[in-house]
Amino acid sequence: MKSSIKFHRAQTSVLASLKRATRARYSELRRPTGLESDMFKYHLRKLVEIGYVIKANDGAYELTAEGKEFANRLDERTGRELLQPKASMLLVVRCIQDGTEYVLAHRRTREPFRDYWGIASAPVLRGVPIQVAASKELFKQTGIAADFSVAGMYRVIDTLTRGDVLEDKLFSLLVADVAGFPAPHKWYGGESRWMTQRELLAKQKLFPTTAKTLDMITTGIQFAEDICVYQESDY
Repeated sequence: MKSSIKFHRAQTSVLASLKRATRARYSELRRPTGLESDMFKYHLRKLVEIGYVIKANDGAYELTAEGKEFANRLDERTGRELLQPKASMLLVVRCIQDGTEYVLAHRRTREPFRDYWGIASAPVLRGVPIQVAASKELFKQTGIAADFSVAGMYRVIDTLTRGDVLEDKLFSLLVADVAGFPAPHKWYGGESRWMTQRELLAKQKLFPTTAKTLDMITTGIQFAEDICVYQESDY
């Protein structure tokens, strides 16, 4: 899948030049592009407008903090942001009831993968410690309070049968044990329900990563990587 924004080669050149030189004059930035002045001014102005480049009082151009961060992710060959795995979390929540262990299962009620069962997932919150983020996201989704510990990392690459990559995610695997049998509340993004591992793994529509996730918790495996192949109709 391609990034939604492709930068003009002149804009890519400016960002790359300022990443290496820190500061540069207009003429120094224009020369490598080979563009006439009016056309180059247009592309430079666009970078200023979106907040990636700033003109200093002495006339030199510099990258803003946001511009430096973006330039570091820019593929200079394609003019697109480098596509990297997304950071996410898998939230394994367990409880014991009458001597039986239950796991909090989650069914998606939105696209993609509508009606698939598995373990609740959530995005990593920017600037928030991951265990804190896990507790916040679980409470938002279910109303259940829990303290998480980090159990490992699980990379999952979802592809179509023809080989196209749908998603590439690095899941932080977190686990929490809760007392009692707290009832999860309803959430617009999905349905959560307590069930045994056997009940969960017997679901017809089940994320293929579910068994591996639970096995990692049980065996103490700290890293795993899988490629999951889907039909287009599944996605």
